[in-house]
Amino acid sequence: MTDAPPGPPYRIVTPRVVLRCWEPADTVVLHELSAENLEHLRPWVPWAADEPRPLEARLHEVRRWRAAFDVDQAWHWAMLAADDGRLVGGVVMNRLPDGASVDTGGWVGQTRARRGFHTDGAAAAARVAFEVLGMTRVQAATDPGNERSIALMRKLGFTHEATTRHLEHGQRKDEMVWTILASEWPSTAAAAIAAEAQAFDALGNRLF
Repeated sequence: MTDAPPGPPYRIVTPRVVLRCWEPADTVVLHELSAENLEHLRPWVPWAADEPRPLEARLHEVRRWRAAFDVDQAWHWAMLAADDGRLVGGVVMNRLPDGASVDTGGWVGQTRARRGFHTDGAAAAARVAFEVLGMTRVQAATDPGNERSIALMRKLGFTHEATTRHLEHGQRKDEMVWTILASEWPSTAAAAIAAEAQAFDALGNRLF
């Protein structure tokens, strides 16, 4: 058997979710899920400010996600429930300018919240960053008012590194920055949660 290429994982399987790279065929389902959860997402998810948008614009966006994924510019995964295979949200990981760290985030539809989907997805993404992509630092940002996201960061073992201050359209928009360093990763709760995950590259080779 040939050696597996270095990734990234095109498919990640955890006990509760399956993460896989987006396909253009996902556009209609994503469009419907976004519309159903607009009020739920708008206070916390930046892209929701541009909603609703036409289906054609959504297709263009999904194609851009896939193109960026294939050339390792950014990694967007669709999040599917492991039990029924239905789309429940998404996870994204963006490479930061230093080349050795990434920023990660995600969302889950309101009807599927509080089932551990976001926990599994975020932990798996961090494992990919450290163990497949060789990153030295993973960061995530939360709104200071988003208690669920803050609780998730603490649960996974992220450290609150700073709260940055911004003005957005004349309004104060602060952001809490949470991080895990590569040296800290093995002892975090996220590493323990992601221990059962399996990741596969574009050829189906298992990466972990």
